Amino acid sequence: MSFQIPRVLNNIVRAHNNQYIKPAKPKNGVGSFVFPCRKLVFNYCERSGSSKSMMEYLQKEAIEFAKQNPQIEVVVQPRPSKHPIIRAFYTNGQQKTKCVRKCSTQEIPQVVKSLRDHSGRKLLRWNRYVISDTPSVRGIYSPFHVKEEHVISDLKSH
Repeated sequence: MSFQIPRVLNNIVRAHNNQYIKPAKPKNGVGSFVFPCRKLVFNYCERSGSSKSMMEYLQKEAIEFAKQNPQIEVVVQPRPSKHPIIRAFYTNGQQKTKCVRKCSTQEIPQVVKSLRDHSGRKLLRWNRYVISDTPSVRGIYSPFHVKEEHVISDLKSH
């Protein structure tokens, strides 16, 4: 599908040779998005009862997920005598593993979506509430720093 300029803008954008100005094509990676998740590996056991919901997901919904996300490599591997897991590999070299042994068939797509949407970076705990390159000279405002009390009275009482 090609880009079409609306009729109202055609008169404004018309060049002197009576041709339309074409939009620039993205080059050198400008305008492209690289998905952080590059590979999903589904491991399951064919005989285990804990892998039942995983096998149902793989038979019904995994093919549709792979078609909707062609940028992600989807690999299905049997893993005998082990609980089912989903392992995600990210472009920054990290990997994240989720065990789905107690997940139902409806919960597995949510786990897959969370692994797909994850950036691959480690979760960090913020020790400060405010992070700034230039800290304030006066510090962070707090109502406990005010010396005098302000009393708010009802206007109807006067």
